Amino acid sequence: MRILIFTEVLAPYVCGISSYVDVLKNGLEKLSHQVVIVTSSLHTQNAAFQNGIVRCPAKKTNNKYGFECKNPSDAKTVEFISSFKPDVIHIHTDTKIGYMGLLVADKTGKPVVFTIHDFFMDRFASDKSRMMWNVKTYFEKQHFRDMLDNADVITSSCSRAEIFVKKADRKRKVMLIRSTTDTQKFDYRSSTKASNKKIRSKLGLSPKATVAVFAGKLTVEKNLEFVITAFAKHIKKSDNIQLLIVGDGSETNYLKGLCKTLKVNDTVFFSGSVANSIMPDIYSACDIYVCSSDDGLVSMSFLEAMACGLPVLVKEDKEHIVHKTIKHGVNGFVYKKKSEFAKYLKTLSSLDYSKKKRIKQIVRDSLVTEDDTKMAEQYVRAYEIAIMKYKNKRYK
Repeated sequence: MRILIFTEVLAPYVCGISSYVDVLKNGLEKLSHQVVIVTSSLHTQNAAFQNGIVRCPAKKTNNKYGFECKNPSDAKTVEFISSFKPDVIHIHTDTKIGYMGLLVADKTGKPVVFTIHDFFMDRFASDKSRMMWNVKTYFEKQHFRDMLDNADVITSSCSRAEIFVKKADRKRKVMLIRSTTDTQKFDYRSSTKASNKKIRSKLGLSPKATVAVFAGKLTVEKNLEFVITAFAKHIKKSDNIQLLIVGDGSETNYLKGLCKTLKVNDTVFFSGSVANSIMPDIYSACDIYVCSSDDGLVSMSFLEAMACGLPVLVKEDKEHIVHKTIKHGVNGFVYKKKSEFAKYLKTLSSLDYSKKKRIKQIVRDSLVTEDDTKMAEQYVRAYEIAIMKYKNKRYK
């Protein structure tokens, strides 16, 4: 099968979608399918194809990624991409690259699979003007609807996506496909004490502190303000606990300003965007992964961190969906309040070296023992269903 995947972001951009697409591509190729990824880049002036990836020129913009494709309807680029003669179009975004995917699907007469990764209503919640937030959300909602309306099959890693669809005023079924990660790439056993010390030194972290880490887009739905204010209120310098925030996004400047206001600059560190290739080393150099979103989907960084043996502190979500991955007190803790977050953080920090080492193995073992081909196999089934639905639709 020939599959065209459309995603606005790809490695080295650090976020769940880029990791998800990378794992999916590898899994599909292991199953002998041909995959071409179409994405955007700020570092090219013209569409360029290399190593199975078409990178289209991007421009900076105020969206969830900070940039988007300049011209998704460019005739030459659409013609070039269409020449791959795909069997199915798989779209992972409702930004401009997503619309390019719809154009190619229309031109080639092929079915569309749309994967839901986030929620349109949270993307501009940090906008100072409530009116502008409402205006922007209106258009984001329409973009989301466009993808839903044009997709033959809709998928997601989490059942909360069904709530997103309902809030977009659409009645569509969502096919749930379990996320997996590359457990060979993300494995703390590949690191050494020396490499961990080197990474910590590079990031300005103490070699002896307990380090909690978050990785992903720094956007409002990640609710990192909760974690930072919890640190300011409940974590003392004598606790010897530090927080590392990896990534960039629309909330970066606000969060840095908050750290300065709350005087936690010496315990909260920002790495900025980093190469995806060094994320396994970063996770392995840390001790705990933190997640504070109230209504997110299953995070890829969440799974990557667990593969690297990090117990997870996850905030109880509204519908009690995402935190089900965690066995409370075994591979992590589920918390509601800032005081609970701090209590569990201190509990994990107080463990001696042998217990921390044991927990790493327990956490890794608790991750579903499925490789990337399992997720790919589920998507092949989704592609087959989309092809069948599209054919039936055409001949009605």
